[in-house]
Parts: sequence; C-alpha cells; structure tokens
Amino acid sequence: MTAPLLHDAVLITGAGRRVGLHLAERMMALGHPVLAHYRTPTDDVERLRAAGAVCLHGDLADPDGGLRLAGAVRAVAGSLRAVIHNASAFAATAAGTEDALRQLDVFHAVHVRAPFALNRELAPLLGACSARRADIVHITDIYADNPNPAFDAYCASKAGLQNLALSFAKRLAPKVKVNVVQPGPILFKEWHGPEARARVLSETLLGEEGGVEAIGMAVESILQNHYQTGAVIAVDGGRRLA
Repeated sequence: MTAPLLHDAVLITGAGRRVGLHLAERMMALGHPVLAHYRTPTDDVERLRAAGAVCLHGDLADPDGGLRLAGAVRAVAGSLRAVIHNASAFAATAAGTEDALRQLDVFHAVHVRAPFALNRELAPLLGACSARRADIVHITDIYADNPNPAFDAYCASKAGLQNLALSFAKRLAPKVKVNVVQPGPILFKEWHGPEARARVLSETLLGEEGGVEAIGMAVESILQNHYQTGAVIAVDGGRRLA
C-alpha cells in the first residue's frame, strides 16, 4: 500500500548534522512534517527518522543531485510549507589552479545549481501550501558580502546563492517568500584550534559563538512573518561590522 502524501512539509537540505539537524528537530517540534535531506548516513539521521522525519539521501555535489532530490520530494509530498537550503561545502581554496577549479565546481553544485533546481522544480508544491504564504530560506554566509580571499571559491558560490534568493523572491511572489540568513561564527568546526577561535571571537562584537539556536530562531521568525521577502538577515554577533 502506498503511503499518503505529506502536506505542508518542510524540506531541509544538509539536515544530518549541526545547523541542519537543529532546524529539522525544531521544525518537527513546531508540528511540521519534515523532509530531511542528508548525504552521509549518521546516528543523527537515524534519530531524525525515529522521530518521524522522512529522510532523503542524496549528493548535491553531483550536477544532477538537485533534480534527483526534487523527484524524491515529489514522491512523498503533495505540498510544501518551506524549503530551507542549508546544505553546504566549505574549505579554503586550494593552492593549485586545477584543484581550486574542482573545488569551485563542487561549491557551485551545492550552493547554486542544486538550490536553483530545487526552487524551480518544487515551486508548484510550495504554491499548493495551505498557509497564506510558503517560504524558501537560503542560508548563505557573511562572506557573501565581504569575501575572504583565502576562501574565494566558497565565498563566490555563497554570493551566488544569495543573489539567487533575490531573483526567486521576485519570481515566486506573492505566494512564496524567499529570504536569506547570513550566519557568522555560529558553530566552530572541529579543526578550529584555540588560537583561531580566539581570533574570530575577538573580531565579533558580541564576543561569543552564536550556536545553532540563533539560526533556528532566525528561520522560525521568517516563517512567521507574512510580510518579509527578499531580506538578507545577518546572524553573526556583529562580526561583519568588526
């Protein structure tokens, strides 16, 4: 027997860890059916599945990954309340040009090509949402506005993701709102040493790591606000100013 389609579901890419995991759990706590995309199977993915999320595997670094994920979403959902583009690839730009170009291809696939495909392919499901308006949230980076040359390939692709959000805000209005969240130092990577952490926090006005809750609150507020689209919201403790 075929399971009934989910309605007014929230799709979160990169939901298997860190910010994406928090967003998936937060949306479920708010009562939304959640479609949790992941690339790597983890205990956290199994935790989401056990909690009732529909977990969808896919590699968005593959050029056709976005289209395949869109097909998987259509197979299980009849309408969407929101799409949250959280999946991300991050690394310093390689020294060699050929290696750097390969990185750029991956960053572009994850941050630009896949969101572009998902927004286009899933727009009808967002339009079918029972809420007054549906939402798309692009999670970019403060580097999208103020790039770091050591991460130039990454920064350029995040800037593309941000610009794409503004285009879709125009394209999908008035039924679908499209907004941007720009994280700053939310959650350090495992490879950030004590000196690097201290330096980053010294350049952050509020002087502390934001934590995943800060992004969760920003995303939740976007979904609650019926009159906000095309906005770029920095959640960075003031680092962009310092």
